[in-house]
Amino acid sequence: MQSVDTIVAQLGTMQAELEPTRLVAGPLSVEFQDGALRYLRYAGREVIRAISFLARDENWGTHALHLDDVRVEEANDQFTVTYRGACGPTGRELQLHASIVGRADGSLEFRTRATLESDLLTNRTGFVVLHPLDVSGKPVVVETVDGKRHDTRFPERIDPLQPFREIRALTTRHDESLSAEVRFEGDTFEMEDQRNWSDASFKTYVRPLALPWPYTLEKGSTLEQAVTVRIHAASSATDADTGATTRNARVALGQATSQAVPPLGIGVRAEQLADAERRAHALRALKPAYFIAHVDVRHDDLTTVLPRFADLSNASSVPYVLEVVLNGEGGDPRHELARAAEALRGQTAPIALQVSPAPDLKAVLPGSPWPPCPSFDEVFAAARAAFAGLPLGGGSFAYFTEFNRKRPPFEQIDYATFTTCPIVHAADDRSVMETLGTLPFNAASAAALAQSTPLRVGPSTIAARDNPYGASALANEPGAQGRRLCLTDDDPRQRGLFGAAWNLGYFAAFATAGITHIALSELTGPRGLFDGERPTPLYHLLASLAAARGAKQVATRIEHDAAAPLAAFAATQSGATTLWIANLCAQPRTVELEARAEQRGDAKATIARWRADTDFTAPPAHRDFDLASPLTLDPYETVQLRMGA
Repeated sequence: MQSVDTIVAQLGTMQAELEPTRLVAGPLSVEFQDGALRYLRYAGREVIRAISFLARDENWGTHALHLDDVRVEEANDQFTVTYRGACGPTGRELQLHASIVGRADGSLEFRTRATLESDLLTNRTGFVVLHPLDVSGKPVVVETVDGKRHDTRFPERIDPLQPFREIRALTTRHDESLSAEVRFEGDTFEMEDQRNWSDASFKTYVRPLALPWPYTLEKGSTLEQAVTVRIHAASSATDADTGATTRNARVALGQATSQAVPPLGIGVRAEQLADAERRAHALRALKPAYFIAHVDVRHDDLTTVLPRFADLSNASSVPYVLEVVLNGEGGDPRHELARAAEALRGQTAPIALQVSPAPDLKAVLPGSPWPPCPSFDEVFAAARAAFAGLPLGGGSFAYFTEFNRKRPPFEQIDYATFTTCPIVHAADDRSVMETLGTLPFNAASAAALAQSTPLRVGPSTIAARDNPYGASALANEPGAQGRRLCLTDDDPRQRGLFGAAWNLGYFAAFATAGITHIALSELTGPRGLFDGERPTPLYHLLASLAAARGAKQVATRIEHDAAAPLAAFAATQSGATTLWIANLCAQPRTVELEARAEQRGDAKATIARWRADTDFTAPPAHRDFDLASPLTLDPYETVQLRMGA
């Protein structure tokens, strides 16, 4: 059993996640956790990512479901789960009775009956079903509430709205031998493409967004719903699911590509400027290609703040990109940006400017009117006038969703930008790591929109930089008492090994997808690179990635079990190859390495390890490593291998 110190080093928090209960009926398996089902598999093949009954409040927050009287029964050909649950603002408003039956014939029924003890104001209450990422582009038959059936496909590019509406059933073909029908009862359902929020899923949810919300579930009313799954498989695909994942992972290095390692940036917000100034020496040692100086004209004094950003750039020898949030209705972009330019007169100038009106920081749900806001034409013209000759960026300072739904005129800007956040809908460890698999879709969809306009990302962190869906991001408990919360602005995993591993996967996904600039984290504050006075594992990881700027990326192939994933990234420069590998799961992983002869050199290499017993007051030390030996990684461990030098 791991010590508390090890758990905190790995995850930044002492708050434990509940272990799921794995249920099996012949080839059908599923995990039961917190009243929901996850990873419904048939003969080891995932067909449904999750099924859950949720009650969302008027700010789209999810009420925690408190379970009682949970009963689980298993036989060779069937499993049954029943439970009672309660949720709401006081934890009692909605009383839930649920039953789940899974059978070896590939069928599963999840039925619920909710009774309201008091009125409940809600934006959405009912079933949510997630299809996994690998159905992207695959055939699906959509049965609508009028009984009609439509042969279509899941979108390959990320749909900004709802790909399917008025759903009664979905039949997805996973391959020639396996399909799955999901049938919904009790209300009208529709689907949204959750890849917009970097979730690794397509979500089918109850109650169409076109209906008014929030709405009230009245005291004394009842709500009955059901989700039924039926698997259809060829006889060759019906072997029992053993759940075994025993093979070693493999990381194989290919040839150098023509892609350079993109410049790495870091965020600095005006409200964190005092701490950032105190850390100017750490910013200098980090050596990012740039930092993003974030100011908001609604509450920041540009005359005071902007010269201080210029001074921070001078003190750290790091250039800066100026990111300006403008007023919305009633604001004058020309005046606001002219004030910014005047405040920087005689100061060190930024190397680029990116601008956005404040209303574009907030989400506009499908069917809702756009709020009054200066047009892109007005904003970009004002930016060109105030900062003539400076590269101009536009897009969204919020998430890819907002970028996808309100697309800038790409011909008017020099680059497009957006961020992502992995804790919009789910904050458990596995869901956060799964978002890394969605990033190539974000990059490909953004590139299809932007055409030849370069794309930049960030600054992105695990925690929410902002909350486009409510008044503000959620506060969290300090330090190791911090919890895993959706849309919190302070995620404890930022400070642990988990944060370093996730960031390596993030950088690798976007770098290989052709994103030209990647900004990660912030220098200081809750999304920063320090735990008190001590540098975090992420600080040293970002320093190592920043040092690789301009090197050529090396094609990297990863072979791993989906339930125990890895991230890897490699670059070569001056005859030396550097390889980073991160274990993205809570179990140790053994990795076999495969490198080309010119990369291996004399087979001698060095390794630096980001692990629970590493002293992060200094960069992890490199030690000799035999490339012929398998490499065992601790949970959430990251390593850096140097070879051929």
